Amino acid sequence: MAIIQIKRRTSSGTGPIVGTSGSIKAGEPLVDLNGGNLYVSKLGKTGSSSNPILLTDYLEYLSKPNATSLIDSKISNLSLGTASKRNTGTTNGTVPLIGADGKLPTSVIPNISPVTSVNSKTGAVTITLSDLGGVSTTTYNSHVSSSLHLTDTQRTKLNNIRNVSISQGVGSKFVTDKSTFDNSIISNAISLYNVLDDNYTPAKMVYYLGIDSSKVLTPTSTIDGGTY
Repeated sequence: MAIIQIKRRTSSGTGPIVGTSGSIKAGEPLVDLNGGNLYVSKLGKTGSSSNPILLTDYLEYLSKPNATSLIDSKISNLSLGTASKRNTGTTNGTVPLIGADGKLPTSVIPNISPVTSVNSKTGAVTITLSDLGGVSTTTYNSHVSSSLHLTDTQRTKLNNIRNVSISQGVGSKFVTDKSTFDNSIISNAISLYNVLDDNYTPAKMVYYLGIDSSKVLTPTSTIDGGTY
């Protein structure tokens, strides 16, 4: 009985005939006994340096082991999780689907009313400031100058705050720059002292201002013209 054998690779390497040598016929099958795949040539072609035979010149049919390996690699490359192995449904271990109403099945998430009660109101209600325990703008404005909304500590701190100003009196003047000020004063004539008083909350800084008595002329002072 005659035996028909198709082209087959039995030597080293894998794949069909490729390269610059050899020839194939359109529809000719080639089996790779090493790699396990079947190839069918798309067209008649003789390989040359300018027109080599390529893998794209064939239709490739994978063997079952190679197909399984390729599918497993694809699943791994896509990083598919466990959900891809679950059936759809609403029972334990299944993945529920959103229905035509855009919601999950009621057996998974029951329908609930968005608002059940607000101050004895039901349904779609308008919530006012008073419903939230607030006061009206008019009531708030009437207490703007009040300290009722402050804590005792806050009131104490505010009560310890004083408005302070220094005004120009008779025999004094205000100058417009620091240089003029420095040239107008008597060196070391003004004495300053400050102390922090912890009896206040917050603590109060007290400044004491005085004049050096040695820089003040008195009825017994001597004006010395100096010598030369």
